[in-house]
Amino acid sequence: MPPRATTSAFAAQALLMVLGALSSGLAAAEEDEGRPELSFSGQDDLEFRYWRDDRTLPDFPEEDHLFDYWELVNRINMKVDRGPLQLGVQLDAVGMLGAYYYLNDERVNEFDLHAEGVNFPLPLAYANVDKLWLGYQGDSAQLLVGDGYIAFGRGLALSLVKNTNIDIDSSLRGAHAKVTLGSWDLTAVSGVTNAQQVWQDNPNKQQIRPDQWHMVSGLRVDRYGLGPLNLGAHSVVYSFADRADLEAQPWEGYARGVDAAITGASVEAFGVLGLDLFAEGDLFLYPGGDVLGVEDNEPGYAVYGSAAAYPGRVALLVEGKHYKDVERVNAVVSRDLYEVAVGPTLEYERVITEDSGAAVNSNDISGVRVRADVAAKPGVLTPSLTLGLFRDRELGGLHFNRAPETIVHPVAGVDWIADSVHVLANAGFRVDKRDDLPGGVSLGADRMAHLDLSLGFPIGSAHGEIGGDLRYFMWGENLNQQTDFTLLTANAAVHLGHGVSIVGYTDWTDDPLIDSVGNINENLYAAGELQLQPADGMTFKLFYGAYRAGIRCAGGQCRMLPGFDGARLSATINF
Repeated sequence: MPPRATTSAFAAQALLMVLGALSSGLAAAEEDEGRPELSFSGQDDLEFRYWRDDRTLPDFPEEDHLFDYWELVNRINMKVDRGPLQLGVQLDAVGMLGAYYYLNDERVNEFDLHAEGVNFPLPLAYANVDKLWLGYQGDSAQLLVGDGYIAFGRGLALSLVKNTNIDIDSSLRGAHAKVTLGSWDLTAVSGVTNAQQVWQDNPNKQQIRPDQWHMVSGLRVDRYGLGPLNLGAHSVVYSFADRADLEAQPWEGYARGVDAAITGASVEAFGVLGLDLFAEGDLFLYPGGDVLGVEDNEPGYAVYGSAAAYPGRVALLVEGKHYKDVERVNAVVSRDLYEVAVGPTLEYERVITEDSGAAVNSNDISGVRVRADVAAKPGVLTPSLTLGLFRDRELGGLHFNRAPETIVHPVAGVDWIADSVHVLANAGFRVDKRDDLPGGVSLGADRMAHLDLSLGFPIGSAHGEIGGDLRYFMWGENLNQQTDFTLLTANAAVHLGHGVSIVGYTDWTDDPLIDSVGNINENLYAAGELQLQPADGMTFKLFYGAYRAGIRCAGGQCRMLPGFDGARLSATINF
């Protein structure tokens, strides 16, 4: 049996041929009277990166930059529309240039781009048809065959969506259907996960991995307009592939047992006693707990709720959550750097660190967040105050702490937007107070003070921006004690008009957990970028310098992103 990557390529090529034939048929029929017009659109997103690496080998001069290399990444999205029909394809390609050296007159590749199970004729290149879909969108029905994205409710039970902020593009390849019958919506999906294999923004030398075909099937029913209420209910089942089985085929997920089954319901209400309300609850069952790396099959559950009120000039939002053993459902797929279920975290994601990132993915956490925005001068001046309170009971895993924590995190902010001037600022102080151990042994508290700022102002006929953030982190007591650290990021930009911008960046940190080194000195990073927009839908960026590694969170998901040192040319063209 061929490796799954080869089988996937054959299937992708076959589906692409079908799409091409259908597209040709639509074009040929365009002249028929009464037929809707054919339209074509797309985007080409190209990255050309030069990676610097100061490592060397004995007997090689340091100035040879032996391990430097160029990386070319190209992603092309194309879509053909005709009336209610859509045809789409995404093509990904990556190539490494100069990623080799000669030792004793023999060529040695710096790394193996392909992991076991991936077949491609060029050792330092890879290309595939990553996304394919055929869709129909009518007045009462939407159908899609191929790659699509799906989320139920607030995403606690199922959330397979693009998250390009942290380079995640994992779809569900299969059948998607939504039918509207009056006040009822019925949504059904079934297929296998299709994680991107080519990273658009991150280094691909970490290896192109074979697809892991995890089966996902779900059903959701929504009922709208019951007075002020909208009701919903859903069920989702997962069957996860064996990571060691490189010859598994996509359809085998339907023959395996169910590893996780989730059922839940939601209710939302608008204008009830002046409140907008939402609540969702989900029960997680794990009949295949051993696959998920747990010793028992105890169920988990998730509850999330929010209430919004608008007294006078104040917008008040209160959110609460209680998640118990729900992150287990992501135990397998997180190894491929994405998640299938993502609930609201209530965190201020901009300042998440390696320590507080553990609370984002905690398997036993409760929390509430209260935010008040005051329209002091409507449309111009809006101060805000946010208070987050959490109780994180999980130990081990990503956690540094040996005891449960109580987390308190107030954040004050202000938005001032007037003509060509803006000021956006937020400041907060987070305390993760650890419970004392038996015998009164104190483990102290992790603490972090933070500030982020963005200023915009005119400079003659141009426009300037200054921004940055500052974080100072103080550790509690750890088995392997870390040192306190500072993170400082700053940027300045001048937008000259006619689509021309000049941007400068700098990072400084003494964080001992960061796996990167600055290009100015050990702690200091600096870079510059020239941005050009010669026409609508066309952007070019030329970057040179370095930025640090670190954790980044967006949309409830977190990733450790590597640092960069070198040059980068990027181009995005819409057509």
